[in-house]
Amino acid sequence: MKVNTKQILLAVAAVIVLLTAALFNPFSVNDQGYRSVVQGITGNEFVRFEPGMYWAGFFSKTTQYADVVTVQVERPEKRKEDISYFSGPIRCQFADGTYANQVGYSVKWKLPNNEERMLAIHKDYREQSRLAASLADYSKECANYSFQLMDSERHYSGGKSELAEAFKFQLRNGQYIIDQHEEIRIDSASGEKIRSYENTPRTNADGSFILAKSDVQQYDIAPNFVAITLVDYESVVNEKLKAKVEQSTREAIAKQELVTAQQEALTAEMRGRQKVAEVRATEEAAKIEAEIRAQAETAVAKEQALQARFQADKALAEGKASAEVARLKVQAGLSPLEKAQIEKETRIGVAAELAKVSMPQIVIGGGNGSSSANPMDALGVNMLMEVMGKLEKNQ
Repeated sequence: MKVNTKQILLAVAAVIVLLTAALFNPFSVNDQGYRSVVQGITGNEFVRFEPGMYWAGFFSKTTQYADVVTVQVERPEKRKEDISYFSGPIRCQFADGTYANQVGYSVKWKLPNNEERMLAIHKDYREQSRLAASLADYSKECANYSFQLMDSERHYSGGKSELAEAFKFQLRNGQYIIDQHEEIRIDSASGEKIRSYENTPRTNADGSFILAKSDVQQYDIAPNFVAITLVDYESVVNEKLKAKVEQSTREAIAKQELVTAQQEALTAEMRGRQKVAEVRATEEAAKIEAEIRAQAETAVAKEQALQARFQADKALAEGKASAEVARLKVQAGLSPLEKAQIEKETRIGVAAELAKVSMPQIVIGGGNGSSSANPMDALGVNMLMEVMGKLEKNQ
C-alpha cells in the first residue's frame, strides 16, 4: 500500500496544534465562588472576578483563590468539607495562669473585590494555601490574646460572649497591646484572698484601643463569620468549677429553703390574721346585733313607759274630773232623786248583809254578875242597825 506523505504531514500538524492548544490554551474558565489571578507571557497580571470563560492569552499562568478562605481549628471528627486550612485544637492560657487545653474555632475570611489589593496578596503569598496558613497563624494569635484578657472563673461564669467579642474585634481590627495590672481578689470557692494579675488592652487618651495592624487590615481581608466552637479546661480548672458549682448549689438550696421557710411563716401569719379577723368579725357582728337588740328593747321600753305614763295621766285626769264632779255635787247639794237612789242602794246593801247573819240559838251570859252581855253586840250587827236608824231619821 502506497503511503500518502501529504496526508501524514497534515495529521501530524493537526496533532501538534491540538497539543499546543491543550497545553497553551488562551482561554480559561473561572468557577463560581473563586477569582483567578492571570499572568500573561509578558508578565502583566490581572484578576478575573466574574465566573465563566474568558481570554487569558497564550502561554498565560492562572492561579485560583476562593472568594472566602475558611480556617477551621477543631477536633478531626468535626472537620467540615471545603476547608481552606484545617488544624487540631490549640492550647490557650487564661489570665490566672490556668489553661484551656483544647480551643477550637472557625473563621471565614472574605478576600477583597479589589484588583490592586488582590494582586498585592498574590504577590506576597503566590497561592491560596500560603495565604490560608498565614490567616490561621493570625487567628491563633488573636485567640491567645483574647484568652489572656480574663481568668478561667470569669470565663465559665458568663464571660464566653465577652471572649468571643474580643476575638472577633481583633480579627477584624488588629491585635490588642496588653498591659498587666496586679489585683487582689476573693476566690469564690475557698473565700481566700488571691493575688492575681489582670490584663487589659492598652488605650489611647480618647479611650480607643491601641492596636497592632497586620496584613489582614492592610489587604482589607475581613472575617465575615467567627465562632469559638471548643473550650476544654484543664483538670485544675474543672475541679475548681466543680467546687464552685457545688457551692453555688448549696447556696441555691439554702436560699430556696429560706424562701420556703419565709413563705411558710408568712402563710401561717396570714392564716392567723385571717382567723383573728374571722373571730373579730364574729364578735363585731354579735356586738352590733346586741346593740341593735338593746336599742330596740330600749325603744320598746321607752314606748311602753310613755304609754303607761299616758294611761296614768289619763286615769289621774279622769279621777280628778270625777272627784271634781263629786265635790261640785256635794257643794251644790244632791238632788232628791240622787239621795233617794243612794239611800235605796244603801238599804239594799245593809239588808243583804243582815240576811247573811245567822242568829244564835243559845246565848250564855257571863261576867261579874253586874250585867248581862248584849247578844246583838256579840254578833257585831249593832252597827248595821245604827245605819238603818240613821237612814230612817234622814227620811
